[in-house]
Amino acid sequence: MSLLRRVSNIFSHSRVNAEIDAELRSHLEMRVEDRISAGMSPEEARREALVKFGNPTVMKERVAAMDVALTLDSFWNDVCYAFRQLRRAPGFSLTSILILAAGFGVSTAIYSTVRTVLLNPLPYKNPERLVQMVSRWPKTGDQNGWSAPLLDAVAWKSTVPAFQDVAMFRFSLVNLTEGQAEALYGLRITANLLPMLGVKPQLGRWLFADDDRPGHTHVVILSDGLWRRRFHADSQIVGKIIHFNSEGYQVLGVMPKGFNFPLSSGSNGQLSNQYWMPLGADLAKEQHGDPNTGVIARLKEGVSIKEAQVQLETACQMLQQEYPATNKGLSARLSSLHQHTVGEFDGPLVALLVATALILLLVCANISSLLLARLESRFNELAVRMALGGSAWQVARIPFFEGVVLCFCGCLLAVPLAVIMLHVLIQLAPVNVPRLADTRIDSYALAFAIALTAISGGFVGAMNALQVFRRSPRDILSEGSRNIPGQPRARLRSSLVIGQVALAVILVSAAGLMLRTFFNLLSTDIGYRPNGVMYAITVLPASRYPAREDVELFFKKVLDRLRASPGIESAAAATALPLVGEYNGARVQTSEMLGRDKSSGISVAVNEVSPGFIETMGVRMISGRSIRETDTADAPKVTIIDQDTAARLWPHQDPLGKLMNTEDPDKPVWREVIGIIAPTRDHALDMSPRPSIYLPLSQGSSGISFLVVKSFASPIETARVLKNVVAAVDSNQSVFLAATVTQLIRDSIATRRFLFLVMMFFGAAALTLSTLGIYGLVSFLAASRVREVGIRMALGATRGNIAGLVVFQGIRLALIGALVGLLGSVMLSHLLVGLLFGVRPFDLETLLLTIVILGMATTLAALIPALRSAKLQPMKALRTG
Repeated sequence: MSLLRRVSNIFSHSRVNAEIDAELRSHLEMRVEDRISAGMSPEEARREALVKFGNPTVMKERVAAMDVALTLDSFWNDVCYAFRQLRRAPGFSLTSILILAAGFGVSTAIYSTVRTVLLNPLPYKNPERLVQMVSRWPKTGDQNGWSAPLLDAVAWKSTVPAFQDVAMFRFSLVNLTEGQAEALYGLRITANLLPMLGVKPQLGRWLFADDDRPGHTHVVILSDGLWRRRFHADSQIVGKIIHFNSEGYQVLGVMPKGFNFPLSSGSNGQLSNQYWMPLGADLAKEQHGDPNTGVIARLKEGVSIKEAQVQLETACQMLQQEYPATNKGLSARLSSLHQHTVGEFDGPLVALLVATALILLLVCANISSLLLARLESRFNELAVRMALGGSAWQVARIPFFEGVVLCFCGCLLAVPLAVIMLHVLIQLAPVNVPRLADTRIDSYALAFAIALTAISGGFVGAMNALQVFRRSPRDILSEGSRNIPGQPRARLRSSLVIGQVALAVILVSAAGLMLRTFFNLLSTDIGYRPNGVMYAITVLPASRYPAREDVELFFKKVLDRLRASPGIESAAAATALPLVGEYNGARVQTSEMLGRDKSSGISVAVNEVSPGFIETMGVRMISGRSIRETDTADAPKVTIIDQDTAARLWPHQDPLGKLMNTEDPDKPVWREVIGIIAPTRDHALDMSPRPSIYLPLSQGSSGISFLVVKSFASPIETARVLKNVVAAVDSNQSVFLAATVTQLIRDSIATRRFLFLVMMFFGAAALTLSTLGIYGLVSFLAASRVREVGIRMALGATRGNIAGLVVFQGIRLALIGALVGLLGSVMLSHLLVGLLFGVRPFDLETLLLTIVILGMATTLAALIPALRSAKLQPMKALRTG
């Protein structure tokens, strides 16, 4: 019985049972006929035949078991034989296993990352019905990233029928004043937010409505990390009073381990929320149109996001009519909470997943090429097996199972490699990737690895097994005796190498695009000099610093101490900092603009800074002067503007000494322009600088949050000085997130850096594998043409002619592969379009450089066997051929 028939029998029980029944009946009838011929009556003959034959059911079970057992035994013998054959070639086997393990390992690690970050649902109750709303800044019209007006959200709760409930939150920074002061990041939330998410505290309770009233908000829910780190996992913590900003707060509960909302803070421990306090918003003090609050909603059952968006737009139009002064043109956008949380990383991770699939395909093609090369030396053996009576199926199983065994061994090694690679990925990835730290090589990852093994093993094994069916034993033996490869086998190996080159072009060109993007970002003119500059955040509680004068006095004492500290060159304070925090927006006007139309002007980013900020940050001063200590609240109002603002307000004019309004057009406040600075990239390195203005702190009204110092000392020493100085001025005050501005810039391009590093690794691996493929094929073709080389040399061909002939074979295949790869690189580059900067998806320079690099590698790979062929002696080549 053939192998195919035995395998099919395992899955066709009804047909097999019917065939066995028919066969047993045939045997029984033959025995009955024998006994009738011996003189027995039909009844006696049947009875005796049944007695001798035995129980038919038992006999049927034995036959079926024998059929399955033979099949499995045959499979096992093939597997054992494949192991023995691979053990005889340890170098080949180890190399192949390592290549497969690397391919499987990196694929499993990246799959686990993508599944955890993008595919897994958010860890909340019915997360598919959770949405987030964001609106535009009313003064500038810019779309902000996370917030909407609180009063508008309260109105939406009752005017948008699609919403089952609406909850709100604001980010918060407080000082834990239990022992040494520590600045903590957290949220102030409405009482319904945690119930909406459906996550219960592990200790204590949620917030109640009574907890969320203005003036009654001195309660707190702690994170599991803060509870364990500062309160030693005290199981009796609920109900106790702890102090934030020197005020007592009753602990209501402790959230479960791993809980975080919003998840966009990623794996950065400093930015993970450490507490949740009641929002306690006083609606009488809020303003329509001011997007200062995070807003999420739960949709009613069966309502789509599209339907809810239509209803939200209607509600926004109603508010525009009711509050035209604040809500004119103000709209809101709705998106799923999942998309809002992880949408930023869709493009990078999908591009990474596609690149991983390409590298895995290249690995399989490379291993198939290696096995085909190995198979060439064994075709005589296979032909003899077939000539001695072995079927094509039986002989094909030998190379098939060798491929399967190699992939299986690669899978065993891939699992520990995947753990290592996942750790490396987490270390390289940006810290703000949501849930990245939760990625594990779990049962899903193992199932993925097994599935990869099965698919890859089938592909690699089938590539080899198919060769047996293409040739008859006679053809194989005749070809083997002449050492000439069959054309189908040569075409298959050439096709595999062309595919490897094409995949290498795609991956190397993608790596080149990311390389150019990364260096374009690093070489971008940011408008300031970050070397030696460190920043820190400190927020003063209104309960202890109620007046603006108190806040300014605190920062003056801190700055005076910092400037007098050893190693500190300069120090300043500001309300915002490039690449971190939110700049206030304003619409500014010249007197001419205001005279023509009160709604005219341009939108600018506003930063209020202390004297010395421009110098400390290294912002380039183009003309005029910086802010001085004499620019007090009682002095004439002044401002510094950047070149973009100057060009838009006073084109082709000198703006120094000009006046501009930065306040309400109905109550203008005129400021004199005292300085012009270079534009600064305050939002992102890949975004054009926004028009910006700088006001003196003493003439502003925004909250001061940032300290910046320029230091000769190390970052660690500078951070220590910052913390000590702040503590010396107020022992209950601490600094948060002290870091260098250089690190801030690096973090802002962390996603591009991560993708650049991974793509460079993939590109290098693809180039190496394709080069090995070219080398292997050219070596194989050169060895198969030894007799031809001898004849050519005997007829007068020079060594250079022979070397060129062999090298041309490799270059021809590389050119075909490059042309195919160019088409594929265009498709992959479109996945990267949102991540590129300063380079087009189809960049001719990058593609040409890719082809040059690949051409050099191909030439080098083909040159080695070419030189080997050129050194052959004609007579020896003829005898060998």
